[in-house]
Formats: sequence, structure tokens, C-alpha cells
Amino acid sequence: MKLLAACLGVLWALASAAASAAPAGPGPESAAARIREDVLPAHYLEGHHTAKSIPQAMLEQGIPGVGIAFIDDGEIGWQLAFGYADLRRGTAVTPDTVFAAASLSKPVAAMAALHLAGRGLIGLDDDVNLHLRGWEIPVDRFTETEKVTLRRLIGHTAGVKNHLWSSYAPGAELPTVEAMLAGTAPSVDPPAVVESVPGQRYRYSNPGYAIVQKLIQDATGQDFATAIDRIVFAPAGMRRSSFVQPLPPALRAEAATGYAEDLQPYPDRSFPFLAAGGLWSTPGDLARFAATLMADHGPGRNRIVSDALAAEVFARSDARLGFTKKLGPGELLFEHWGSNAGFTSYLVGSLPHRQALVVMTNSDQGFDLMASIARAVAREYGWALLEPEVYRETAVPLDALERFAGTYGAEEDGGDRLSFTPAQGGLLLLREPGAEAAQALVPVGDETFLSIPRNTSYRFLEAKDGGIGWVRVTAASGDNNDFPRN
Repeated sequence: MKLLAACLGVLWALASAAASAAPAGPGPESAAARIREDVLPAHYLEGHHTAKSIPQAMLEQGIPGVGIAFIDDGEIGWQLAFGYADLRRGTAVTPDTVFAAASLSKPVAAMAALHLAGRGLIGLDDDVNLHLRGWEIPVDRFTETEKVTLRRLIGHTAGVKNHLWSSYAPGAELPTVEAMLAGTAPSVDPPAVVESVPGQRYRYSNPGYAIVQKLIQDATGQDFATAIDRIVFAPAGMRRSSFVQPLPPALRAEAATGYAEDLQPYPDRSFPFLAAGGLWSTPGDLARFAATLMADHGPGRNRIVSDALAAEVFARSDARLGFTKKLGPGELLFEHWGSNAGFTSYLVGSLPHRQALVVMTNSDQGFDLMASIARAVAREYGWALLEPEVYRETAVPLDALERFAGTYGAEEDGGDRLSFTPAQGGLLLLREPGAEAAQALVPVGDETFLSIPRNTSYRFLEAKDGGIGWVRVTAASGDNNDFPRN
């Protein structure tokens, strides 16, 4: 941590100096400066927000390096880079720094598969066994009637059992996708199997994307990395991205080192589960990918996917065809998260605004920071669905507080127990195990209270009988936990 503090201290001073001289106008440089200097929590009480810069948040959370790119109307609007790609060598993160994109590989692979579907090489709703060569999905009680299809694989509804693929040390023999699917040497992982009826339920599946990888190879007659170069990277202008494992020397020289929570570096590893998590890229390249997809959502472009399939990707529905979507009046956000050992990544875009954000870190700890940067972008550009909730203090009569009184937390799991007691002044007192004193919670809604020092909200939720059934505790990061009423 001392090494990180020393390195980031220099960058923090430089960033603060740059921010003090940054213009306050409407241009992209001013927007980037405001985002850099004030990342946002998931919620806060009006008048009680204290600005926190990206370098400050990195220092507090132990994150060595961060790269950010923002797309505005098809072009890179701005890019930011903070911290170090490698702490011991003192290599700074730049816009050219290459990060492990982890599960951001999935939407890239998904769009390549949709490209092939648009050209009739793979039927989106065909039984994939019609297109697989040399390995296929066994017909059993799960797949006898309903079939594994490309649509279901991309949307994680194919019923394929999930597990995390292993990575491999330098010099180790890497398994082919066929070996990974079959669970045979040199793969050290179990085979891909269907464990539920396809189409019946959502279940995130890394092995499902290995099947997508195999489909792309079989349909094109090319290895996966070569096919993606042609289908996705070239049309999108992604010149610093690769699925080749190990990473080619030219990109390896620009690659960040991944770090654990204790800031120990992870050793170099290869990720043969390419479609599920093997991509190395930059925030700028992945932002260009998002821009190309949004441009394809309209007649005449078809650079990666046809306008008809782009319409399905961005349909106003819960159907997931490469991305999770958030829907609101006049808004559609699409997003995907990624995490490999030592790396975290996030892509989120607003289709109506024709804007997208990509954040990549070389840390296991990057999720909270990436989310707070996204909220700052949302506030700057008016993405209402991602903006933080700004609470205002309300008045709740003392007798109305009685329905929240009691103890919450499952007795059998040995976890935390939270006790709530009404107090004068319309406050609710929270007592936690081991705490010397109770906390005063401020009412910010009929059933929601806020701890101002912690910036943690407590929302009481009704059970089916109309009484209070549990309390949802949401931290400033947006992470939440539910505690049932005893």
C-alpha cells in the first residue's frame, strides 16, 4: 500500500493542479475534468455530498491503474488515464495501455456470431448441433424437445452449467476449444454440460460462450482470433485488441499487470476461454466497438451486424442479446461487466444519447470505482437511469416509526443482527452488534432512512401480509443486503 500511495500521490497532485486550471465551459475537456474531480456514490442526502476525485478514490480502494474512454455521437469524446500499469516498474497507464477485458469478451463474441447469423451461416434459432463439427451437445432429457440455440447461448438461457475456466502459466500447453468443451487434456476443467431445459431460465454461463466460440470457428473455417479480427476489430477500428493467447509481443509491451486486493501482482497467465473472457483491449477500442454497434442500429451501416439484428440487440425488452439493458422513459442503457484475476472492466452506453463509457482497471477491486465513475458520467450527460439518488429529509410521525421497530437478520446464519428503535424527533435508532452507541437514521421517505455519516440507506420492505418483512441495506457503493425481520 505504501508503494501505491507514493505512486498515486504524485498523480493526485498533478490531477488536482490540472483540475484547478480546467475550463468550466460545456466542452468535452471541461466535462472530463468535472468527472475526474467528483465521482459519485449511489445516493446521498441533499447538501451532504463531499466531492471525491478519481485518484483519491483509487488511493482509498487500493486500485493501481484506471483507463477510461467516452464515446459521443460515434467519436471518442475524451479519454482519461490514472495510476500505474505496473507498480514496480513505475509504468503509467496511458490511453494505449492494454487491459484484460475479461467478460467484455462476451458481447464482442456475441456480435461476431450475430454477424454470421445475419449472413445465413448460423441460424439464430437453429439447434446448434446442426452447425457444430467434431463436438456436439448430447441429446438427453433436457435437450430432447427444447434445443440449445445461438440466441439462447448469447442470452444465457441455454441451460449450460456454469463454472469458471482455469488460466494457464507461460509455456503450458493451451487446450483447444474442443478440449475445453469435452473436458479432456490439456484442459483441467470439467466438460460443458446442459443442466436444465434450454429456454426455461436465465443462468449466466461461461461454458456457453465456449460453444459460441466453437460455432464461430466452425462457421468461418478460421481460428477464433482471426475471425474476430476480420468481423469485429477491423470494421470497428480496434487496432489495439487481440484474442491471441499468449498476447502478441507488441501488445504485451503495453499490457497492464493485474493486482490482487493486497496489491500483490498476479503472474502472467493465458486465457484460452476466448469468447468468455480472453480479450485484451483498451478502453478506447471497446468504446469504438460500442460506437459501431450504435451506428449499426439504423439503415445502411451493417459494419458488424445488420440493422435488423441491431434492432434485436437494442430492443426495448428484457431479452438479453449480448448486453443487459436498463429501460426508462426515452432511455435505453446497455451494459456489461467483466472480471478476471487482477482486472475489472465495465461498458455502458445510452442508445438515445449515442454515447458510451468504458472503464478498465488492473485490480480485483475495481467494481465500486467503475460504478462511481459511471454515475458521474450519467450526471454530466443526463443518463437518468444511472444518476445517483439524491435524498431529502422528510418528517415521519413517531407512531408511524413503530412499524419498523424490531430486530432483523436471520437467526440461523450467525450473521449480523440489526435492531431498530423509534426516537424523538422522527428519527430511527439503529443498534448493531459490537457498536458502542446507536446510530440515528434520518427519514428520507415513508419507508427509507439514511445514516448520514456512513451514507448507507435502510429501506423497509413489505411482506405479502402487508407488514414489514425485511430491511434492505444499501451502501454508498450501491451494494445491498437484505435482512429478514425476526
